[in-house]
Amino acid sequence: MDSTMIHVCLQTEGAPTPEGHAVGERWVCSCGDGFVYREGFNRAGYPSLEWWPMPHVPQPRQDKKARRGLLFGPRKG
Repeated sequence: MDSTMIHVCLQTEGAPTPEGHAVGERWVCSCGDGFVYREGFNRAGYPSLEWWPMPHVPQPRQDKKARRGLLFGPRKG
Protein backbone atom coordinates (compact mmCIF):
# COMPACT_ATOMS: atom_id res chain seq x y z
CA MET A 1 0.00 0.00 0.00
CA ASP A 2 1.36 3.39 -0.94
CA SER A 3 1.81 5.73 2.04
CA THR A 4 0.13 8.59 0.14
CA MET A 5 -3.15 6.68 -0.24
CA ILE A 6 -5.97 6.78 2.32
CA HIS A 7 -7.05 3.35 3.51
CA VAL A 8 -10.85 3.10 3.70
CA CYS A 9 -10.88 0.62 6.61
CA LEU A 10 -9.35 3.27 8.89
CA GLN A 11 -12.54 5.32 8.37
CA THR A 12 -15.02 2.54 9.28
CA GLU A 13 -16.88 2.05 12.55
CA GLY A 14 -14.62 -0.70 13.97
CA ALA A 15 -11.37 1.13 13.28
CA PRO A 16 -9.24 2.30 16.20
CA THR A 17 -9.14 5.98 17.08
CA PRO A 18 -5.97 8.06 16.60
CA GLU A 19 -5.50 8.67 20.33
CA GLY A 20 -5.30 6.41 23.36
CA HIS A 21 -3.06 3.64 22.00
CA ALA A 22 0.34 2.37 23.06
CA VAL A 23 3.25 2.88 20.68
CA GLY A 24 3.84 -0.35 18.79
CA GLU A 25 0.25 -1.60 19.05
CA ARG A 26 -0.89 -3.55 15.98
CA TRP A 27 -4.28 -3.76 14.27
CA VAL A 28 -5.46 -5.88 11.33
CA CYS A 29 -8.50 -4.59 9.47
CA SER A 30 -11.26 -6.72 7.98
CA CYS A 31 -9.69 -6.70 4.50
CA GLY A 32 -6.44 -8.21 5.86
CA ASP A 33 -4.15 -5.16 5.78
CA GLY A 34 -2.10 -4.63 8.94
CA PHE A 35 -1.29 -1.39 10.72
CA VAL A 36 0.99 -0.41 13.58
CA TYR A 37 0.65 2.67 15.80
CA ARG A 38 4.05 4.35 15.68
CA GLU A 39 5.78 7.66 15.34
CA GLY A 40 6.62 8.76 11.84
CA PHE A 41 6.76 11.85 9.69
CA ASN A 42 3.60 13.25 8.09
CA ARG A 43 3.46 14.93 4.67
CA ALA A 44 4.51 18.28 6.12
CA GLY A 45 7.65 16.70 7.61
CA TYR A 46 6.62 16.91 11.27
CA PRO A 47 6.77 13.88 13.58
CA SER A 48 3.35 12.45 14.44
CA LEU A 49 1.87 9.36 16.11
CA GLU A 50 -0.41 7.65 13.60
CA TRP A 51 -1.49 4.28 12.25
CA TRP A 52 1.06 3.26 9.61
CA PRO A 53 0.80 0.28 7.24
CA MET A 54 2.94 -2.68 8.21
CA PRO A 55 4.10 -5.61 6.11
CA HIS A 56 2.79 -9.06 6.86
CA VAL A 57 5.05 -11.24 8.98
CA PRO A 58 6.19 -14.20 6.87
CA GLN A 59 5.44 -17.60 8.35
CA PRO A 60 7.91 -20.45 7.91
CA ARG A 61 6.71 -23.49 6.04
CA GLN A 62 5.67 -26.34 8.29
CA ASP A 63 5.44 -29.13 5.75
CA LYS A 64 8.59 -30.21 3.92
CA LYS A 65 6.45 -31.74 1.14
CA ALA A 66 5.06 -28.28 0.32
CA ARG A 67 8.18 -27.62 -1.77
CA ARG A 68 6.77 -29.93 -4.41
CA GLY A 69 4.33 -27.20 -5.54
CA LEU A 70 6.98 -24.54 -6.18
CA LEU A 71 7.40 -23.12 -9.64
CA PHE A 72 11.03 -24.19 -9.82
CA GLY A 73 12.40 -27.29 -8.15
CA PRO A 74 15.30 -27.37 -5.72
CA ARG A 75 18.74 -26.47 -7.03
CA LYS A 76 20.78 -29.37 -8.29
CA GLY A 77 24.50 -29.55 -8.66
